[in-house]
Amino acid sequence: MSGLKSFWSGLGAGARIGFSVGVVVIALLAASLGWWALRTEYRVLFSDLAEQDLAAMAGTLDKMKLPYRVGSDGRSLLVPESQVHKTRLSLMEHELPLHGAVGFELFNNMEFGVSEFVQKVNYQRALQGELTRTILAIDEVQNARVHLALPEQGLFKREAAKPKASVTVTTKPGRSLQPAQVQGIQRLVAASVPEVQVQDVTVLDQHGVALSRAASAEGLGLEGALTQLDAKRSAEAYLSQKATKVLDRMFGTGESMVSVDAVFSQEQSRVTTEEVMPARGQEAGQAVTGVVLRERQTTREASGDGAKPGAPLVTSSETEYQTGKRTEQVTTPAGVLKQLNVAVVVKRALGDAELQRVQDLVAAAVGVQRGRGDIVTVHSMEQLQAPASEAGRVPAPAAGPQSDAKPRDLAAPRANAAGVGSWAALSIALALLMAAGLALALRRPSRRRSTQPLALSEPERARMLETIRHWVAQDTPQVRS
Repeated sequence: MSGLKSFWSGLGAGARIGFSVGVVVIALLAASLGWWALRTEYRVLFSDLAEQDLAAMAGTLDKMKLPYRVGSDGRSLLVPESQVHKTRLSLMEHELPLHGAVGFELFNNMEFGVSEFVQKVNYQRALQGELTRTILAIDEVQNARVHLALPEQGLFKREAAKPKASVTVTTKPGRSLQPAQVQGIQRLVAASVPEVQVQDVTVLDQHGVALSRAASAEGLGLEGALTQLDAKRSAEAYLSQKATKVLDRMFGTGESMVSVDAVFSQEQSRVTTEEVMPARGQEAGQAVTGVVLRERQTTREASGDGAKPGAPLVTSSETEYQTGKRTEQVTTPAGVLKQLNVAVVVKRALGDAELQRVQDLVAAAVGVQRGRGDIVTVHSMEQLQAPASEAGRVPAPAAGPQSDAKPRDLAAPRANAAGVGSWAALSIALALLMAAGLALALRRPSRRRSTQPLALSEPERARMLETIRHWVAQDTPQVRS
């Protein structure tokens, strides 16, 4: 200590300050280096978790005595970097009820003596959980819940209720389910639950809006009409796209326009035909054979006025054969394409041969069937503009006494009205002109006429006489000729 004191006393004021700052800096660097070397780096174990899933995982980690942290967003779980994969595998082994659903692992540790009702409830819970996990595998789905309505089956129940199901999905931000995906969810549930039909599965989004459309038994009603309208719209868009691709290759992009109108049948029809098939012989001329249903043979004596005792007996036999029957039932569902109408407009001018070639190509592209009554119409822009310009011209009236009578009678009042209007306008114009002339006359200052003769000097008078003589001299030869 004496040496340190002597060292410190031997330093000046500036040296003491520099030495103190150096010691502090070295201590801070050593502390920072130790903290950096000994600190634990945490990495994300699971992210975007619901509150119930985060609570379940945190409880399991507490039981396992593993360190963890909750992310700043409150929806992620962090563990030390060196234990991320090990902790993830350990959690998967515990079969956590993620998203509030349990699967068939519920039956792994079943207790003895459980009632039948509890077993049914557990089976329904497990089935709902498995369906929820499968639906969560879709990229657009963030959360899902499945509810199954399974009626009780009894031996003495006359009318058993149909099982139904409902699915509520929560999509990720900025994502939405396509109609095909909604239909896929319906088919998934219908295929997983016995006796559940696709139309009996209702799919809702997080806002309570029905994404699925339940079709009625006969395909009618508002929902059926909307479904048929969607099918019509999608079919027309698909066919228009096919035709547009062909025309774009021929004329270029934007040089043509295609409109498709598909007519679908709105009713379902069922035709049943029954025909009786006659029995057939093996060869021509042979008796008809078949399965004998009934055979009867009758024997009696000949009777009549000329019959004698001891006359021969008359035997008659009747045989009834089974006839074949063929029954044919043809069912035509609703939504069958009945007719296809295609309209094509091309900007550039086309000849008759080119129009026919375009019509054949478009008909082949969209699958036109002439026997069904399909129509394909192709026009160029010039052909559509020419009739429009001619339509503005007023056609001349046809010659003949009958055609001239009615137009004249109808046009007479209009002609009289036009004449009256023209006379009124002319009279008004004249009145305005007279008023304007009168106003000018009143405003113009009056000029007094001079009664004194104009006095000329002698030189001016001589020049005027000379000018007049010159004029007379010029006009004299013309008068003589």
